[in-house]
Amino acid sequence: MTPDRQDEGAAVRPLGGPATPRPVAVDAASVVAAADAAAAWDVAAQPLTRRELRERERAEEAAKARMGAKLERAEESALAAKVERAEEAAQVAKGAKAERAEEAAQPELAQADHSPRPADRARAMTAAPSVPRAARRKPVVRRKSAVAKGFSLLAMTFAVAMAVATSVPAMALLSEGDVRAQVLQQQLAPAAAVEPQAMADAVGGEVASIIRDGADVTSAEQVSATSHMRIADTFTNNPRGAVQWPFAIGVPISDWYGPRVAPTEGASTNHPGIDFAPGVGVPIQIIADGVVREVVPSDNGGCGVNVTIDHMIGGALVASKYCHMMSGSVRVAVGQAVKVGDIVGLVGNTGISTGAHLHFEILLNGTEHTDPYVWLKANAS
Repeated sequence: MTPDRQDEGAAVRPLGGPATPRPVAVDAASVVAAADAAAAWDVAAQPLTRRELRERERAEEAAKARMGAKLERAEESALAAKVERAEEAAQVAKGAKAERAEEAAQPELAQADHSPRPADRARAMTAAPSVPRAARRKPVVRRKSAVAKGFSLLAMTFAVAMAVATSVPAMALLSEGDVRAQVLQQQLAPAAAVEPQAMADAVGGEVASIIRDGADVTSAEQVSATSHMRIADTFTNNPRGAVQWPFAIGVPISDWYGPRVAPTEGASTNHPGIDFAPGVGVPIQIIADGVVREVVPSDNGGCGVNVTIDHMIGGALVASKYCHMMSGSVRVAVGQAVKVGDIVGLVGNTGISTGAHLHFEILLNGTEHTDPYVWLKANAS
């Protein structure tokens, strides 16, 4: 260092005296910044209060929540984009598959012409691209599938038909004329002609002659009667049963057993039987083997022309009563042994009656009325 040049801030030593420090220039902005830094250091060094700690924790939690929501949205967007790309790829693959199938089917359709001309056949052979053998087999597979479906449909139809045939009663599949023909065939069993029998009139004591019709006469009568017979799904009769209904097939029932409003003057308000209404002149059959107890051959009011027959059923006495029959139609006599299914008479309108019907009663122990419908339901085979 030369004597004429010195560093700034260095002490100046006057000649012959001690050295004194040289003053340094200070910037005001630097002083303020230094003071702020010192104040900030003092604040940072001080401990945080509980409120400040809670606010800081809330701020951190809010930041974490915002970050989580942001990540979740990003994941959802990525997943949606992935699904969309997969769907687009599937659509493209499906379209390509359909195009390949259509292209493979075109040569088969071109060959399906039933009357091709030679020139057309040559053009088709030169224009049509070669088709792999696997592609040419596809129409055959479809035809086999159609045949299989046809067999399946036929099998289902057969199964349904078998179910109907086994679940629906046979009578339900027949016409009314067919049903009458079957009933007539059941009723017209071969029977030997019966000699005329004498019957004592219980009222007048007069002797009347009852002619048991031969098979031919009975057949003609039953054919005429069943041609206008009314039928209904009220019961089912077994023609081979030991106990049967008064008719070989279900017929309408016009009145039931028990209390009722009297249908006409002189009629009962407590009906002791049931009324079958198959139509006038229809043959009435005996419900079981038995012996005829009573015959009222004339119309004297009340039950009109009627017959009572005693039966032994299940070891107990049971009587059956047939009322309102046609005059002159009775086929039995007192004391006569009868068989189930024999004709006792014809449906009529005698006695106190509002129309042709059979009033039928069942008497337990021979005298006690019971509901005939309930009893026949329980006992008729």
